[in-house]
Amino acid sequence: MIDQILTNPLAQPILFALICGAAAYVISRATPRVCRLLALVASAGVLWLGIFIARYSSGLALDAVWIELGGGLTLSINLAPSILGMVVVIGSAVFCLLVTVYSFAAMAGSRWEGKFYAYVIWSLAGACIVGLANNLLVLLIGWELVTLMLFLLINLGRGDAKAGGAKTYGVLGFADACLLLALALLATLEGGSANWVFPTDPMSVADLGVTGYAVYVLILIAALAKAGAVPLHTWIPSAAQDSPTPVMALLPAAMDKLLGIYLLALLTLRMFQPDAALQTLLMVVGAVTILAAVLTAMVQHNLKKLLSFCAVSQVGYIVLGIGTGTTIGVLGGLFHMVNHAIYKSNLFLMSGTVGKAAGSDEIEEMGGLARLLPVTFVCGAVSAAAISGVPPFNGFVSKLMLYQAMLDLPNRPLAVALLVVAVFGSALTLATFVKAFYSAFLSPAPKPVKIARDRVRENFWRAAPMVVLALGCVVLGLWPQLVVNGVLVPAIADVQTTGHGIGAAAATVDGVDTGYLGLWQPTHAAGLLLLGIVLGLMLVWLAHQKLRIVRPFLCGELPAAGDDRFRVPGTHFYETVEKLPLFGPLLKHGQQGAFDLYHWFGKYGHGLVERLRAQHTGLISLYVAWCIIGLVATLVYILLAVGT
Repeated sequence: MIDQILTNPLAQPILFALICGAAAYVISRATPRVCRLLALVASAGVLWLGIFIARYSSGLALDAVWIELGGGLTLSINLAPSILGMVVVIGSAVFCLLVTVYSFAAMAGSRWEGKFYAYVIWSLAGACIVGLANNLLVLLIGWELVTLMLFLLINLGRGDAKAGGAKTYGVLGFADACLLLALALLATLEGGSANWVFPTDPMSVADLGVTGYAVYVLILIAALAKAGAVPLHTWIPSAAQDSPTPVMALLPAAMDKLLGIYLLALLTLRMFQPDAALQTLLMVVGAVTILAAVLTAMVQHNLKKLLSFCAVSQVGYIVLGIGTGTTIGVLGGLFHMVNHAIYKSNLFLMSGTVGKAAGSDEIEEMGGLARLLPVTFVCGAVSAAAISGVPPFNGFVSKLMLYQAMLDLPNRPLAVALLVVAVFGSALTLATFVKAFYSAFLSPAPKPVKIARDRVRENFWRAAPMVVLALGCVVLGLWPQLVVNGVLVPAIADVQTTGHGIGAAAATVDGVDTGYLGLWQPTHAAGLLLLGIVLGLMLVWLAHQKLRIVRPFLCGELPAAGDDRFRVPGTHFYETVEKLPLFGPLLKHGQQGAFDLYHWFGKYGHGLVERLRAQHTGLISLYVAWCIIGLVATLVYILLAVGT
């Protein structure tokens, strides 16, 4: 079996990443700079191997029996390339490469720099396992490896990073337990462990009865927790606050989103055919995630937490699109998955540069950075426009496809409600980033920070990855058919989608066909937008010739240089949201953990532990009594089972 694995091309990117990670871990203390090189080599090597597999290994598979357990249970290693799986492998390698380059400056001099690169490489190995897995058990192994590396990487942060890491591992550990329980339930069905292998034709959930619904919901919980959908999203803001910026840009912003949505796509498109009730559940979860997360993001004062809630909100669009079950909805959701990974990773990288310059992640302590960090400002603005659905960037195209999917739903009241939530969520996202960018880049800098601004300069290692990701937002916005036609349409071409029918979804040479809404032509729209911007700038210049600039009237008082009393920070832009009759109290309770499942399970779990601890009295007779009760209960169960 070992020879079969070592010689198979599908196992090579996994083994290569595991070996490079082990080498980086061994020398992490002695020569952390060599670990940088190993991370670069591992990322580039996996990227090259992934492209090779995607192009030349069609039909190749690895099926190796690991352990025969008997009773219809066999542990086997099953790997097979799929188009969507290769998107996960290649995308993870690209993000790993860019974040590694960014970390040359961001992690330089850190005590755990060497271990950071080792954990990053092992995270890439886990993503490769998930993307190439053709067996749910193999997928779980890679899934757990990524979760463990995320926990270790978060713990490298400062402040309360360990608490954030514990919460992350608690939530994702619960999700992994659900996935493991789904494996056990699948093994009880006819076929045993053969049910773990991904089928070529999806099974109907309704035909499997209660077990089918239970398995679907359990895997759905695992996928939504990894992607970060409400109500399993709270680990992302907690992890973001104190963890290193490259960690957030790589895992929660990009790699974890790819893995979570990939599992959701496998579940809904390849493993099972969900019925109308499950599809409605998915769409409702998506809509609630969009609205609840973006409203919470609007009132945040910490830039990383603001970006985290925006990331959660965008997951709602993806879940919403996949939940429609139509071709254009699924394509829009998967395209939004790719787009989201690009611009959200870039926004987290931007936050790291801004936080470094300002000396804080609190937006009221930022300001005046647009002139000092022009590349960061432009790249961040492009990504902010993309996440807000502003044309002609990539986020607009995928959202337009999702809007069409909403209009194609047969349930008109539900379709209108979902469309309103989706469009309203985009508007609120734009408003959120107006606040963030005004606070960080355009507002006057607070007085205590101005002295340190003299030493703020753009750094090549920090700026280069942001430029690449910003260009990705532009390229996929102008030519979305590169991904839609070249990757996503073939990925779902042979998959039986569910729902009321198949919508128009093919991308043409000129743009994306959105059915009866017409043809969206990004290049033409971009030309018109640029023309409008030029004309607008000309009007501003002409009007500026007749402007008279005077001091603001401050009741006769002249502000001293650097006087912060007259500075208007962006933190107060949307305070009225917290005072709304319905949303205000909900946001307040949400900030206090009222909707945090981790908080409630921790609270009541602690109470249960204390009750059990109270039973440990030290009396041997009590312990013997508990043992006898347990043996009697077990014996009664066995007798009843034999009797039936």
